[in-house]
Amino acid sequence: MNRRDFLKLGGLSALGALFAPRLLRARGAPEDKPTYWIGGRYFIQDTVDTSDLPERIWARIDGHWHVYPVRQLPNDFVTWSIQKRIERLNKILAGEMPSHYDGPHSAAVATYSRFGRGDSEFQVNNAVKGMGFIPKQERISEVTEHLRSTLGLSMYEKVQILIDNYSDRDLWDTTKHGSLELYTSRSFETHTFTNQMRNPISTVVFLDSTSYELRTVARLIHPNDPTLCEDERAIAEYINLVHAYFHGGPTDHIATVYYVIEVFDNSPGQSRPGSRVVPPLRNQRPARSIRSNEARPIGY
Repeated sequence: MNRRDFLKLGGLSALGALFAPRLLRARGAPEDKPTYWIGGRYFIQDTVDTSDLPERIWARIDGHWHVYPVRQLPNDFVTWSIQKRIERLNKILAGEMPSHYDGPHSAAVATYSRFGRGDSEFQVNNAVKGMGFIPKQERISEVTEHLRSTLGLSMYEKVQILIDNYSDRDLWDTTKHGSLELYTSRSFETHTFTNQMRNPISTVVFLDSTSYELRTVARLIHPNDPTLCEDERAIAEYINLVHAYFHGGPTDHIATVYYVIEVFDNSPGQSRPGSRVVPPLRNQRPARSIRSNEARPIGY
């Protein structure tokens, strides 16, 4: 072997040594993959603390606890979303199946984590999720029971009930949106799930002729979690039932609640598209960051 071949071989060996650990991590080495499931039946998301709701919510991001004031969705967003939902339901009544890939039903949800599922070198993920309003705490049981008692009606009758619900604007809690983590199980976890378990902040984008971007804290709820409070159990039950009401299927999926922290209006045609509308810049209260890798500090 001449000197040039020796140096070439040495260089390749050094590169192999440099990249081997990263390649192992990309394939998801067992020691790098955290276990979230308890007894194989449920998980508890310990990176979100909802004990101070409805005023504020705590999120542990990259090992640091932050507290955020929870905000109301702007009136323009609520009006757009409700009107579009009613419009699409009326099209279904007329025999026309509208697209579910734009408008208020579907949103692109961006998440990130330094420690994801283990099959990618990238920290950022994006996935389209079905989204919907959640009834206010004092009315959610009433709405859920009505949906349950009318599950056997025809699709025409059920769509009309959904239209009636959306027509009652005062029914909805405008500090949050709900979704389902349909494809995560003990044997397979989505990128969204693993990212939100580690870092529960998520950006939610709706695209239509109107476009809104919600900056949120995502609370993952497993229906079998014995530590759930009554409110979270009711929310998980409602989100599952309203999905099954239209699409059928089981009612024990993981639920996700997206708590609104900031809202940007990305609609084209404005003088400054992408401007923050909630909270207004002049009223911004910065989130308080507390350096902690363990439990949230007591007494704040």
